[in-house]
Amino acid sequence: MTSEWVINRKTAEDDPAGGQNLPVAQIQAVEKTVIERRRRSPLALPATYAGLFLLAVFGWLATMSSLSWWVALPGLALGAALLFYGLRRMSGQGELLDSFQIVAPGTVPEEWRVVGSHLEVIGFVEGVKTEMQRSSQQQAALRN
Repeated sequence: MTSEWVINRKTAEDDPAGGQNLPVAQIQAVEKTVIERRRRSPLALPATYAGLFLLAVFGWLATMSSLSWWVALPGLALGAALLFYGLRRMSGQGELLDSFQIVAPGTVPEEWRVVGSHLEVIGFVEGVKTEMQRSSQQQAALRN
């Protein structure tokens, strides 16, 4: 008696009965990898523009007369702080995440990637590895 275990991968565009199926017997390996997720601050670009605007306005005000210099100084400091904040956060902050990719012939491993290191992901990966071993043992027994 051979049971065929299948992993199903769905995307947001797939219908409920759709998706791609991958028989466990075709899986060659489950590799542990690391991916980087970048989180970008939604305030970075507006802060950069606001800082440039404040520097331009208060820089112009500072050149009007010597009395305006003391009035423009706090605006220049605030503009410089906003510009620095925006530029520092423009590229985003990176976070490394553990992931597992399933390697099988005829598939792109990046499309068969499971991200995370919590118990559900670890349990899924261990279950796939167990079924891979069972499948290879069954195939070896059928050959003998």
